[in-house]
Amino acid sequence: MTDEPQRVDESRADEINAEVLAPVLRVLNELVTGGFLTTYAIGGGVGVLYYVEPVLTYDFDVVCLFPGAGPLIDPSPLFKELRRRGFVFGQEDRVSIAGVPVQFIPAEPGLMEEALQSAVDVRIEGVPTRVLTLEHLMANMLRLHRAKDRAKLALIAESHTECYADDALRTILIRYGLWEKWCREYGADTGN
Repeated sequence: MTDEPQRVDESRADEINAEVLAPVLRVLNELVTGGFLTTYAIGGGVGVLYYVEPVLTYDFDVVCLFPGAGPLIDPSPLFKELRRRGFVFGQEDRVSIAGVPVQFIPAEPGLMEEALQSAVDVRIEGVPTRVLTLEHLMANMLRLHRAKDRAKLALIAESHTECYADDALRTILIRYGLWEKWCREYGADTGN
């Protein structure tokens, strides 16, 4: 395995149900243009779908920065704008955009802020967007370590090692104190 991950070509976007995601991405881009978000990138299970075989996911995680973000984050202007547009809120502040439950997750300092800064520019169904790198997605799944995260990590580590850069992943995990946890859970030798 080389140090560079083998990024999926643009045709891969079709496999992540682009016709469902494109309307959501258009709204997200409008929210950036309108100043309700500073920037965003696709995270969570939908982000993982960009790189590997389909995995089960229930919502669309949007890792983002809010304008004027500091120690206190105020998403109320964003939520007010979404309500003004007629979008409906559900559980845990998820908003249904074009029938897709979307969760806005502020990029906290550290791993997620770095992940957002390192996100990859892509086009899905002709719509420009950004996706967190698989290495950052993996590090965040390891950090959170919920059952669904462990299942996705096992799938990636055991079946899709060609999709990520081992050295990049190791560097991120060491930087955020997750390397030993990775070694315990998935072994230092991932086959890369």
